[in-house]
Amino acid sequence: MSHVPASHPRDLSMDTLLRACATRLAGREAAVDGSQRLTYGDLDARVEALARWLLAKGIVPGDRVALLLTDGAPFLTVLLACGRIGAIAVLLNWRLAPGEIAWIAGNAEPAMTFANPRFLALLAEAEAGEMIEVDEGHDPHGAFEEIVTRTYDPPAWPDLPPERPLYMMYTSGTTGRPKGCLQAGSAVASSALGFCVRRGFSPAERLLSVNPMFHVVGMQQVAAMLACGGTSVFAGRDDDSAAILDLLHREGCTTTSAFPQISFPWQAMQPIREGIMPLTNYTGGSGMGRPQIYEFIERDWDARVVGGYGQTEVCGFATFIDYPDMLDHPRSIGWPMPHVEMTILDPDGNQLPPGEEGEIALRGPSVMLGYWRNQEASEAALGHGWLRTGDLGTMDSAGLGYLLGRAKELIKTGGENVYPAEVDAVFAEMPEVADAGCCGVPDRQWGEAVKAFVVLKPGMELTREEITARFKGKIAGYKRPRYIEFVDKLPRDPIGKLLRRELSARPVSEDQAA
Repeated sequence: MSHVPASHPRDLSMDTLLRACATRLAGREAAVDGSQRLTYGDLDARVEALARWLLAKGIVPGDRVALLLTDGAPFLTVLLACGRIGAIAVLLNWRLAPGEIAWIAGNAEPAMTFANPRFLALLAEAEAGEMIEVDEGHDPHGAFEEIVTRTYDPPAWPDLPPERPLYMMYTSGTTGRPKGCLQAGSAVASSALGFCVRRGFSPAERLLSVNPMFHVVGMQQVAAMLACGGTSVFAGRDDDSAAILDLLHREGCTTTSAFPQISFPWQAMQPIREGIMPLTNYTGGSGMGRPQIYEFIERDWDARVVGGYGQTEVCGFATFIDYPDMLDHPRSIGWPMPHVEMTILDPDGNQLPPGEEGEIALRGPSVMLGYWRNQEASEAALGHGWLRTGDLGTMDSAGLGYLLGRAKELIKTGGENVYPAEVDAVFAEMPEVADAGCCGVPDRQWGEAVKAFVVLKPGMELTREEITARFKGKIAGYKRPRYIEFVDKLPRDPIGKLLRRELSARPVSEDQAA
């Protein structure tokens, strides 16, 4: 049974959600990870054992504990154990290079690191404290399994403040060195509860978890399962689309946010088996661009599709928009979640009226505490009483938000502003185009010009002249691409976000002129 000191308030946290499920739903599955199946009672007992072990090892509230793990029951157990004793989990991205991991470790200074053996080489340059290897095969004789299945004498339990940090998730560093986004356990729990309310989740929900938990999309959905008493079914690190589809059916998964690289190939893999498609909820992202590509999920699978917009700094999705509304408002990011308030600010922090363009700003209980050891960046983001997202957008009189693009990605050509999303949306209407994205490139006459990168569908042809003709009448002339480069694929992050900075670094040649 989990230990709650008498002096400890029953505050809102991830630990609150876990203890509630362990009390009310002790025998219900909390996590399915390969051959390991844990009930909420099991998970709570493991978290308690690890929390006591950490205290015995000298870990105190505020100490950082790094995780370099694949998703699954061990990741969840370490995260929740950190929350139970007030340690701060540092969520390391195993897609980074050793030098990048070393910089984050130097910034966070973890006292201990839980690492999967397959990632140990990534720590070669890092000072990451005591190392605990976690075998992803759940070896019963492995160090981690022995720790979480033992019984420990009750330690002297620390008193913990309600707004204590739970994790640090480092941003992608699109504007320089990555920043450690510090999130309170109460913020993560608020986000999870808002997610559940908006999606109508119940304890019968079974999440197909394929988004990495070091990323906020994956974290928010697993947290939502703790909030509703549902089950997180973790796909294997090496599973391909076919294996993940098999897992979806085998485990009767009802909800997922499988990014397009995984879910779209399912169309050709008999996704409905014996007349059944268990999936009833599918969450997409803000950059969906062309909602018609999700039509088969709604029509053929009878699953409810939503899109949305969010950030690491607000614990995930801050808005949602249902599929019918996507069709009616194809550029909208939707309405705010129940726990979030949204507005548009001018550069001085004043709220703008409907229809005016400015910076999207958010506030509510899921907003970050700040950036780790970066007071200047924290003040810039939070100094006006709102989280200033760095994203440009508008809101209409009905409260619908519209994303125009990142402020730092805004293209200024001849004194005019061009939002990349506007240009991308025109390409989204072209049937020959599989993918497209634009960025600003230096231009001697106009300061900057629009350059587009286009991926054609197999067997399709489209010339630069034809593309230019398609743009006429769609958007203003100064917004049309001045250069067009045909490529095989666009650089995107694991959840499909276009990496425009990489595009703008590519050379421009006269033969690309449109």
